[in-house]
Amino acid sequence: MTLSAMLIISLTVWSGVIPDMKFRRLDTREGLSNSTVNCIYRDSRGYVWLGTGYGLNRYDGYRVRIYYSYDKDTTSLRNNRVDEIQEGYGGRLWLKQGMNYSLYDPVTEQVDRTPSRWLNQQGIKGSIESLHLDSKKNYWIKTYEDGFYYFNPVTKNLQHLNFGYGENEFPKEFGVSAYSETKDGMVLVSTYGELMCIRGEEGIIRWKNNYVKEALDTYNDYWVMVDKEENIWVITHSTGTYIYMKQEDRWYTSLTELMRAKGFENVPDDIVVWEVCYDAKGFLWVASDHMGALVLDFKTKEWRQFTNVKGDETTLPDITLKHLYLDQLGRMWVASYKNGVAMCSEAMSNFTSMALGDINAITEDKDGNYWLGLNSGGIVKLDSKTREPLERFTKQSLGVPSDVVVGSYAARDGSLWFGTWEGGLLRYRGGQWKNFRASDEGSLLKTNNIWGVTEDRWGNIWAGVLGGGAVRFDKNTDKQTAVTSDNSVLNTVWTNSISTAPNGWIVLGNSEYYALIHPGNLKVINGTLPQEDDLKAITVSTATSQAVMDSRGLLWLCSPSGVVIYDRKTGQKTLLDMKSGLHGSNAVAVTEDTRKSMWVATDHGVSNITPLKQDDGTWTFTVRSFNDRDGLQPGPFNQRAIFCSRSGELLIGGQDGLDIINTLNLGNGDASERPVFSGMLLFDQEVEVGHKYDGRVILKEALDMQRSISLKYSENQFTIHMASDNGGVKNATRFIYQLKGFNDRWIKTSAANPDITYMSLPPGTYTLCVRMLRDDGTMGENESELEITIGSPWYSSWWAYILYLLLLVAGWIGWRKWQQLRRSPKGTHGVEDSQDGDSYISKDSEPHGSDAEGGEDQDSNLDADGDSYILLSDEDGAPGDADR
Repeated sequence: MTLSAMLIISLTVWSGVIPDMKFRRLDTREGLSNSTVNCIYRDSRGYVWLGTGYGLNRYDGYRVRIYYSYDKDTTSLRNNRVDEIQEGYGGRLWLKQGMNYSLYDPVTEQVDRTPSRWLNQQGIKGSIESLHLDSKKNYWIKTYEDGFYYFNPVTKNLQHLNFGYGENEFPKEFGVSAYSETKDGMVLVSTYGELMCIRGEEGIIRWKNNYVKEALDTYNDYWVMVDKEENIWVITHSTGTYIYMKQEDRWYTSLTELMRAKGFENVPDDIVVWEVCYDAKGFLWVASDHMGALVLDFKTKEWRQFTNVKGDETTLPDITLKHLYLDQLGRMWVASYKNGVAMCSEAMSNFTSMALGDINAITEDKDGNYWLGLNSGGIVKLDSKTREPLERFTKQSLGVPSDVVVGSYAARDGSLWFGTWEGGLLRYRGGQWKNFRASDEGSLLKTNNIWGVTEDRWGNIWAGVLGGGAVRFDKNTDKQTAVTSDNSVLNTVWTNSISTAPNGWIVLGNSEYYALIHPGNLKVINGTLPQEDDLKAITVSTATSQAVMDSRGLLWLCSPSGVVIYDRKTGQKTLLDMKSGLHGSNAVAVTEDTRKSMWVATDHGVSNITPLKQDDGTWTFTVRSFNDRDGLQPGPFNQRAIFCSRSGELLIGGQDGLDIINTLNLGNGDASERPVFSGMLLFDQEVEVGHKYDGRVILKEALDMQRSISLKYSENQFTIHMASDNGGVKNATRFIYQLKGFNDRWIKTSAANPDITYMSLPPGTYTLCVRMLRDDGTMGENESELEITIGSPWYSSWWAYILYLLLLVAGWIGWRKWQQLRRSPKGTHGVEDSQDGDSYISKDSEPHGSDAEGGEDQDSNLDADGDSYILLSDEDGAPGDADR
């Protein structure tokens, strides 16, 4: 027997109150710096911090950011190993790194490698040997030199226990290994297993216990946890687990002994425990070595084991778990030995996958049982509550030539109808089966390939025939009426699906988009889709695998191109494909659930689509997609194999069986979830706090705290990383944003990328407003704002305008001088010496008339001012050419 089969059997035996746990994994494939995770902590801003053997990782639900140690940067980590993370008063993170501590400031994103200086300022003397922060952010510190301290940062209450062996003195050799908060104070365990309880506010030691020390007397890393019943768990994985049960006043020396004593059955002999933790429902989680996670319910005496199943991404990533962490939202986080972390997602418990064969068709009878049509194997009747098969009908038991079922329908009169491939139409009524085939006398079925079945408003049954159009069966007489290309305007007989619209018309999905048939007068309307003028518009495939009209009157057409939503009243056509968030573009099935929300199955995923009508009458669509990492089968899913039950369960059939989704428990998202500005890119380069870019610092504080950025005009290509304070693994929540000062339009982020990118913004000051986009398409309540200032280009800057003014002034002065020179006399009356010895004689000094020798008219040499000049040679005095 395989491990998977054994696990399925074990989960069936032990399944009682404890639900089936599913997990979301986070490892190096998602960007973790190291697969060995030592500690997990979710801070007050919603970030999840993971300390690894190589680097500190910050996870915001969408991406990982890593902090390393750099030798020449004293504001970086002390070293790259992080063993413990705690959040102190004011939001700073205390990091235990080997034998030392560091203090990370989330505002400046810098690390103080000597945090004892801050503690000294609070009155805590000496260097840190051990530090713990309780749920109220009070400090519990053992120093190397000066004893043990308790410090309340709000009231400034400081209590000091000196080293010593008196009543309220702290033994110096008590090396603190771990802490656990109780109603009575703080319980400490030493590296030799000694226990001590200190009441910090009073600075007194309440009690001491040496049971574990006397039993083991071994130096080790001990871990302690005091549960809500004040029971004490002391664990060291190399030497065992010791549990003190307060009501019994008894110590148990192993988890196995405790479980058997409390009435648990089938308990393994040797359970090596790393840690234990109670979840929000009161179940005890046990992180074990090589046994995965054990979940115990002490009230019902039930227990379940969860381990790694090869190929199933919703199981634990490893069989050895080292650390458990319950965050503020009640989610359990598990750190594995060598495969990253996993988060237990309660939402994933709404997904159930059952290996029942290759399922093509699904329907529900009047008693609430599910009937499944298989691709090979006939029909299975399934109890919807117990999930147990009740009956199976094969081609042998039915006496039909085919047990390949491709369509199904439950009529209002209680009869069940099934379409087959090469087996005709089957009806089950009153415990009797009847087969309608093309070879029957008087049959109007063109072929025995019945791809779908539906019912009109009068109770007549309609069969969609591949290669035969549609055939109506009278509910009383079984008389058949065919609608084909021979007796109507139906443009194709290749029918892939058939359904009934809310207005009563019969909807065919066929090889030429779709067709509508009036069930009374048999009028046929061949449907087409409007063509788009955009040159980049995708050509939609004409082959429709399924056509459905929803309660809003929108027509949904599944095809290899995606799903087309067509509003026949307004002509709006919308194509949703993998770019829109679907897991692939080959849409194979569509249906509407009890909440009026739509579901579309593609090859390897299922998408929940919420239509929302805008004020202008157009439709927008919000897509939320799921796949095998959410608990579904890997696929592929089959055409038309989708159905919503009366109880709200969505059933999807695929090659690997049946998936059931509880749609009523999925919810619309957390209304209180807050958008977080997680970081930014400038020309695809990460902008770090305090670092200079082109000679200046853009972020002096973390972006979500600074809430404003100022960029040069040459830097106006940037990306804002969006996240939320949820911090869950693979958060699929999207964002909707508006840039005030640029436009008033709200824009949705894509399903695959939560970033917001702008290119070539004009100079000015803008406000980026961001909200969470809920699953029903509405906006969340909380809005986060970021002020963005884009500087002017150099040619429109203030100094450029001053330069322009100076040039203008200089030009005006030059023009004035030129004008003055131009208007001044062009020489004095009489003779002036030129630079080369030539002389100029004004014409006014000569007699009027023609030149004596040349007879040339001197008026031809008039310049613009009416003066003329005659060039005379100094050598011969002969008259020269006229010159201006």
